[in-house]
Amino acid sequence: MSTPNHRRLPAQSRQNTRSEEKRARILEAALEEAVKVGLHKVSMATIAARAGVGVGMLNYHFGSRRKMLYELMSLETQRFWSQMSLPRAGRGFFAHESAIVAVYLEFLHANPAHLQLAEEIRRHEPELYQRGIGDRLQRIVKRISYGIERGELPDMTRDEVRTRAHLIHGAYTAIGSLTEDKEYPGDAFVIDAVMDMLRRWFAVEYDGTVRKDDEE
Repeated sequence: MSTPNHRRLPAQSRQNTRSEEKRARILEAALEEAVKVGLHKVSMATIAARAGVGVGMLNYHFGSRRKMLYELMSLETQRFWSQMSLPRAGRGFFAHESAIVAVYLEFLHANPAHLQLAEEIRRHEPELYQRGIGDRLQRIVKRISYGIERGELPDMTRDEVRTRAHLIHGAYTAIGSLTEDKEYPGDAFVIDAVMDMLRRWFAVEYDGTVRKDDEE
């Protein structure tokens, strides 16, 4: 007599959970190896050994080394954005930007290999990298546009908004490089410097007058 489907579900659910846990363990092992030797120098054998599984299990879960590495890179990108998706929580434009810079610095300190992996993604998977850049620019454009709507920033043309968005994105790239400097001046100094730069960029439209509508 066959067992009813509803009696098989708990066992199937446990099997799915174990499969997902094993998949996650493999990706974590791949990330550790990537940090150690570089994303595109990792081997299936070393990843399997670190994860405590056979090489065939990697092929079973991912199909190929390239697909596994692509998923790892996608996961790393998603993890970054999940950390950077900071609610506005009633903050004005400049206070919100300051909070985002602080979160970014915290993320870099907690994930020192992120910049290395991001560079490898840029070199080896430019489409994925550019998609991430486009997403970041879109988020910055939305923040600027919202600041304009609230009267915290001056009216700007679409080109002016996008130009400033690119400049802000460039500032984040510079922050990443700065954190790797042996003479890093500290988070508080960097946040203050970035916010001073942003206020100068947006104050131009106010004839040199810096608005203080949302000072922390």
